Amino acid sequence: MSYINQGRERIQFDRKGKTKDLHILECTRCSNEFRSTMNVNQIECSNCSTSTNPKLDLSLFKVIGFIENLQGSEVRC
Repeated sequence: MSYINQGRERIQFDRKGKTKDLHILECTRCSNEFRSTMNVNQIECSNCSTSTNPKLDLSLFKVIGFIENLQGSEVRC
């Protein structure tokens, strides 16, 4: 069963969420901002290909904030 999220997202700046939450990251080499979860083995910047394992070292990426999905807004498709 799949769901479409028709709700809004709330961005919590200057905070880290759970590892499964989408985070907004900024690459320290090229300043590209992108979204990624932290429960992956590799985070890679699509602009300059800088990559790292977030469990070992996150110094190449700055956490801008995390994206919080508001509950009760999903519908079945």
